[in-house]
Amino acid sequence: IRLEQPFANHNAGHLTFNPLAKTGDTDYGLLYMGFADGGSGGDPFAHAQNLNSAFGKILRIDPLGNNSANMKYGVPASNPFAGDGKDDTLGEIYAYGVRNPQRLFWDPKNGNMFMSDIGQDTVEKVSAVTAGANLGWNVWEGSFRFVRGGRGSQVNVEGPRSDPKITYPIVEYGQQDPLLMNSSAAIGGLVYRSNKISQLTNLLIFGDNPSGEIFYVNADSLPKGGQEAIHRILLNDAGTSKTFLQVIREKNASQGRRPAGRADLRFAEGPDGQIFLLNKRDG
Repeated sequence: IRLEQPFANHNAGHLTFNPLAKTGDTDYGLLYMGFADGGSGGDPFAHAQNLNSAFGKILRIDPLGNNSANMKYGVPASNPFAGDGKDDTLGEIYAYGVRNPQRLFWDPKNGNMFMSDIGQDTVEKVSAVTAGANLGWNVWEGSFRFVRGGRGSQVNVEGPRSDPKITYPIVEYGQQDPLLMNSSAAIGGLVYRSNKISQLTNLLIFGDNPSGEIFYVNADSLPKGGQEAIHRILLNDAGTSKTFLQVIREKNASQGRRPAGRADLRFAEGPDGQIFLLNKRDG
């Protein structure tokens, strides 16, 4: 599968299989593909809301199938827009209305799917994703109507979450929060259901780039937008609380390297309830 990118930024994101799917499940062997809106700023071609465009979507395909237009992959019949009889709808689409979906992850307790989506100039978010969901962009940025104008973009805070057809984020935060750097980018994430790290059990964990801050909300009582439910996670280094970026910079110093200016955080869950925090480009 190959897509011609209209701009240089906002490329394809996470490629993953549902790790919970077992043989015989509808989801088994199907590949999820997070595709950003094609770049520039504000989605100038309105890709994300166009069901005839692959950009601004979460796609789901069968890598072993051959019923696609190029016969190189399969379009699952269980996809929400497959077989709807409309020539202007791509059957590969699982959900739409996303800007820059960086990571996809699932709750092992109930199978719920989540996405972290990088915002434009105002709002960073984590959303629940269901088949056929419209996640709002570029009409909405998080819970607020998106407004393009001047040299930047903003949101209209009047009438938040007022369109019942939109799937709004479970949690969101402002890019200008003083805890963060000058820019920010939400990054998921995992739902931790192990008891090995008791402080984190039953938490939905996500973070922010480039600050490297790590956050959580209660996975069994998911919020309905806003940032009031967000709590900060700090790392315990022999009794001293540190951020992930502090740990990275201290490691850089011990290696004789220039301290990193930013974090590029990723999460992974390993065997026996371990959580791995990964960072790019720091050696």
